[in-house]
Amino acid sequence: MTGARSDVPRSDAPRPQRRGRRRIAAERIWARVDDPTATVIEANRCDDSFRAADAGPEPATVKSAHRVLRIFEYFAEIQRPASMTEIARRLSYPPSSTSVLLKCLVDLGYLDNDRSTRTYVPSARIALVGGWLRERILPGGNLETIVRELNAATGLTTFVASRNGLYSQYINVVQGTTPVRYYLEPGGLRLLTRSTPGRVLLSLMDDDEVRRIMHRIAADGLATPPMRFAELQPALAAIRAQGFAYTRDIGTPGLSTIAMQLTPAGRTPALAIAVAGASAAIEAEARGIIRRMRDLIAREAPGALPAIDPDAPPHAT
Repeated sequence: MTGARSDVPRSDAPRPQRRGRRRIAAERIWARVDDPTATVIEANRCDDSFRAADAGPEPATVKSAHRVLRIFEYFAEIQRPASMTEIARRLSYPPSSTSVLLKCLVDLGYLDNDRSTRTYVPSARIALVGGWLRERILPGGNLETIVRELNAATGLTTFVASRNGLYSQYINVVQGTTPVRYYLEPGGLRLLTRSTPGRVLLSLMDDDEVRRIMHRIAADGLATPPMRFAELQPALAAIRAQGFAYTRDIGTPGLSTIAMQLTPAGRTPALAIAVAGASAAIEAEARGIIRRMRDLIAREAPGALPAIDPDAPPHAT
């Protein structure tokens, strides 16, 4: 954390051992640059339902491919040129192999290298690689526009999640800019049942499919204690009725999240968009945040949201 404040929620409960490499969250979202007084709190580190983007062993046969993709994800997060030293330090990669990877990507035309500043930045070639998927992911809309505008309007950490097996995965993240901000790791995964956008994705399924997913989570020992369907069913019913999920203190004390579906039921891949921030701030502005989210989705993804009463009071899910 940086710039400790008296109004930051605290928990006396012991925190479990972190999975994966430790993140330098304050540096990665430029907290010392844009606001030296900001308090940065890493989200999802208080229970066993979270899996870091690069947690676990890297098989030798795919290590290089994994690292290349993480480098591009890092550029997507910071959206500026970066030096080899910075990339190696932030991703905890050996400088020697990082240098070789970057040189290879330059030779292939996926990175541009500025020799005067010794920095790298993705090239036009990499920008075009996934361009054809934009229309498939969000027909007629722009995913980046929704995320950026929602982040600018609320100042909250804004992110898009999709299903990855038994997890929801954060595939697009714009960090918050409020005085107390919660850092969310791009690419990180959280169990569908313990994730706010994950519950939105589950609400798009029938109850039998949700039961099968929960049975697999329990059988694999991924959550202790395992959640029963009867515990989750009221939350799913509320999400279906009000058109969004609203949670407090799931995974991080003091954190609240509001999530909505970004794609119509039956569309693949199913996506959910969410904002997360300090519970007091979100509670005070919940209706305005929900209205702004609905307006943006209606504009960029028409037909995605179910018809509901937009002025109904939000219920926790």
